Amino acid sequence: MKILALIGSPRKNGNCDILVNKIAEKIDGEKEILFLNELNLNYCNACQACQKGNCIKDDDTREIISKIEDADLLIFSSPIYFGQVSAQAKTVIDRFYMISQNPERTLEGTKVIQVFTQANPSDAFDQYIKSMETMPFAFLGMEVIETISAKGAAGKGEGIEDALKKIEEMEI
Repeated sequence: MKILALIGSPRKNGNCDILVNKIAEKIDGEKEILFLNELNLNYCNACQACQKGNCIKDDDTREIISKIEDADLLIFSSPIYFGQVSAQAKTVIDRFYMISQNPERTLEGTKVIQVFTQANPSDAFDQYIKSMETMPFAFLGMEVIETISAKGAAGKGEGIEDALKKIEEMEI
């Protein structure tokens, strides 16, 4: 199995990192973990060039998208900031446009495990997290097989106990 993990948190060794690595430990296969904050990510111009070929932006997102196309499983992780994924994660999601606009490219059949952390200990962001299954993932033919959400995860190691337990019980 080929596994690609994208960590949208700017905090290396933080809660997203801890949870993603715990999942990666459970799965046999070739694994690659990318920290989006360390990569050169550019915004979509909506220029439509991707309808005829590759995105005109020559940045790391082009390689990320190619790696997702080759992966069997994508682990997509982000903290929830102000009710949405981080800017780093959203920038990559916006660039999925190059897949949706090009009939020769597909993410169909790729499995996804979503991992979210939030400082808020309540269920305030549950609806947003659930919506991520549809857009962008199901919209692109991907299948979300699990969603891990750590609530009250403000500091490193805080609020992740239930998420770690869910990961331990997860069967992949």
